[in-house]
Amino acid sequence: MHVVVVGAGTMGHGIAEVCAIAGHDVTMIDLNEEILKNALNRIKWSLEKFERKGLATSEVFSRIKATTNIEVAKNADFVIEAVVERTEVKKDVFKKLDEICREEVILSTNTSTIPISDIASATKREEKVIGLHFFNPPTLIRLVEIIKGEKTSEDTLKKTIKFAENIGMDYVVVKRDVPGFLINRINVRVIAEALRMLEEYKPEEVDSALIYRLGFPMGIFEVLDFSGVDVAYNVMLEMKRRGFEIEIPKIIEEMVKEGRLGMKTGRGFYEYGGFYGRAKIPKNLAYKTRPLRILAPAVNEAAWILRNDVASREDVDKATVKGMGYPKGILKFADSYGLDLILEILQTRKGQTGLKEYEPDEMLIKMVSENKLGMKSGEGFYKWNYERLAYKTVEYEKRHYYAIVTMARPDKLNALNEDMWKELKEAFEKALRDSDVRVVLITGKGRAFSAGDDIAVMGSWGSFIDGVNFFEKVAMPYVKLLAEYEKPTISLVNGIAFGGGMEINLLFDVVVATENARFAIPEGLIGAIPPIASSLGFIELGKKIAYYALTGEEMDAEEAKEIGLVDLIVPSEQINDVAIELVDKILRVSPLAAKAIKSTMNSIRSSYKAFIERGGKEIELLIPTEDFSEGMRAFTQKRRPEWKGK
Repeated sequence: MHVVVVGAGTMGHGIAEVCAIAGHDVTMIDLNEEILKNALNRIKWSLEKFERKGLATSEVFSRIKATTNIEVAKNADFVIEAVVERTEVKKDVFKKLDEICREEVILSTNTSTIPISDIASATKREEKVIGLHFFNPPTLIRLVEIIKGEKTSEDTLKKTIKFAENIGMDYVVVKRDVPGFLINRINVRVIAEALRMLEEYKPEEVDSALIYRLGFPMGIFEVLDFSGVDVAYNVMLEMKRRGFEIEIPKIIEEMVKEGRLGMKTGRGFYEYGGFYGRAKIPKNLAYKTRPLRILAPAVNEAAWILRNDVASREDVDKATVKGMGYPKGILKFADSYGLDLILEILQTRKGQTGLKEYEPDEMLIKMVSENKLGMKSGEGFYKWNYERLAYKTVEYEKRHYYAIVTMARPDKLNALNEDMWKELKEAFEKALRDSDVRVVLITGKGRAFSAGDDIAVMGSWGSFIDGVNFFEKVAMPYVKLLAEYEKPTISLVNGIAFGGGMEINLLFDVVVATENARFAIPEGLIGAIPPIASSLGFIELGKKIAYYALTGEEMDAEEAKEIGLVDLIVPSEQINDVAIELVDKILRVSPLAAKAIKSTMNSIRSSYKAFIERGGKEIELLIPTEDFSEGMRAFTQKRRPEWKGK
């Protein structure tokens, strides 16, 4: 097949290279001899990189010709236009191509913003004109948008799909010729919200959240600097001019006027020492912002796209993964977090700004009203395996590939009574048996994670045997289960975690705490001891735990992180977001590898079994003492105990 590429700029020569690698003869056409010369040099440079992978680069290069004579298009079997993004220029090119090319030849355009129908109107073959939008660089981003104009025929669509497959490109079909097509409509929403966040945050704080929390390959401001701030600005202007609802943030207009265009000028959102470089994005800034705020307007746009039958659900997600580099599709992101949260953010932003673009799409509103919230209800944009079970003191929720266990005695600050210890064990055993569930989370309902063992229960023990039975038959089986648990576990400490509520965190793989979380092991103040903290805690966290065990003093989240109890500290409103992000990260690990990691860690933990049991025995020995009884009484009477040492 003879492919003609009109325009030898950055996109044109990249497209020509892709077609030649696929085995086609390619002719690049451009008005400027110097541009053609540079294009051939860049193709040669690019092909040399592929040579290491076994590609016969000299043979590929020999298939590419360059000329300033558009008349060679008369021999074309397929045409791709990639000239400057100006309507009149493109229409002029298509008028000439229509006159030169054989009548059966498809004329495609690489436009990213100009309506296909406008371009097609310059020809007498509107049914054979189609959008074929590549992404930069085409040799690496193996996806194209195939866009139908108002008069594009189904035959043209089918042949273009076949051509895309033939040159090794995956594709998405944009069924309606709307401003921005598919990817730019979503991308512009992300860019606009990120720009508005600069009123409150620094670029690196926004980019850090996207890279280190969501798994994006680059931050949004890194991408803008790489592709050109002016390019994004012009896309926004063009889309707005054609009816796309957007208030362009003033900062990007100011940057263009000041010449802060990114890498090509040495300064954009970041500064660069050479033509190419990576900005320094510190990981410790990842929790300064809420990345869901950036995604919400994009999800809203995706809902508009679906409701207006612009593209399919599968193509929307494919476009965001393969075209924009997201680790998963925008609709799957939405289902993970919950459509109710997306709606809440949109409504908040609409109230804050008054901008019409934040108006929630009617499809999104309808889905939330019907409880189609995503994974948390079993259905959103997709259907998910979902199960909910309420015990007396514990709630269990399966969300497709992870489970959340919630301690649910909020009026008692989720104090651990006999029912809760048993039901926690039962819930975790249920998750362990479910082959779908790969990660298990625990949290507390209300303002506490868990205030620890229910003192009222401990005070009711009538004998030494009652206490022994409680620890050996009620509490310790759950502790033993956690110590040997085969699946990754995450604890979400959303408030106070005292006593046993603090200690069980020592048995979880990842502990996330809110900024207002508080921890304490105050058992010594009531005549008891923290059996897990004084054994396993001393081994895992070292001498620092002794201070808190011996004084009963509270520690805040920062102190808990400093001694190694807490892994992440996050804003209260983001703890559930972070949990979902952590689950996604763990799911990227091989299930067998995760199981092996857990097995290895558990084998080490099991070697400390005797020490943990010693802690349990010590508390059993304290139960019949006068000091233990005095501690129970003093606690219920809200006074300081009077110890006798007996």
